[in-house]
Amino acid sequence: MLIFQKIERITFFRSNLFSNLMFSYNKKKKYAVNLFCPICKENISFNIPEDFMHAEHKRYPFTYRYIHGHPSHSITLYIDKNHDIRSKEFGDSLSFSNDLMDRIFETKNIKSQEDTQKILGSIINTFTVVIDARVPENESIHYDVGTKLGKKLEPLFKSTEYNDIFYELASFWKKNGFGHVDDLEITPKATTFNVYDCFECSHMPNMGRTVCKLDEGFLTAVLETKFKNKFEVKEIECYASGYDHCKFEIKRI
Repeated sequence: MLIFQKIERITFFRSNLFSNLMFSYNKKKKYAVNLFCPICKENISFNIPEDFMHAEHKRYPFTYRYIHGHPSHSITLYIDKNHDIRSKEFGDSLSFSNDLMDRIFETKNIKSQEDTQKILGSIINTFTVVIDARVPENESIHYDVGTKLGKKLEPLFKSTEYNDIFYELASFWKKNGFGHVDDLEITPKATTFNVYDCFECSHMPNMGRTVCKLDEGFLTAVLETKFKNKFEVKEIECYASGYDHCKFEIKRI
């Protein structure tokens, strides 16, 4: 065991030594970080959110994890009370997927066999996380799955008016434990709505990007099949981009 620990420390030290040559950090410019990621072998730039830096942290140094790449992997920063970065480490897609699966079951909090919605959601989430971690084409796969589901399930929606379909979709989302749809706005230019407690991504940390491609595919297929028109469905805000909800924007083409 001690031998393996020493090997891990040496490997980590070498990785850190090399990445330090490509590392810069500016606290005065919105906590800007620039570094070389040895996993995707390219320079990465991002900003640590100010509200996260100024939040009350129980212990120091606290951690900030930046998720990026395809398949997704992590950069973990260890930050002290002076907001200086003490150290950093890089996690591969497999270790990241294991971490996310732990978060899934912490979020679902399954206690009995009666929690059927939570169990189903956990199964779907686990498949999603494993695909994200192992398959570079993960986003197109999720979108295609959503499209196929939308075409098959479109007959469940009976609304013939465009405005009414969104209230039916909201009821469907709630009934099946996919999340709570609210803040619906329908205008001639676009339709927007928020999803709270999203089954697809509410367990995810801030990854700096939207990830709900299955939902985009599902909504696109339902609307296009039902109304015989082309629609552009785009997620513009997401739990995985730092929000407390997902927000979708739909435009008729």
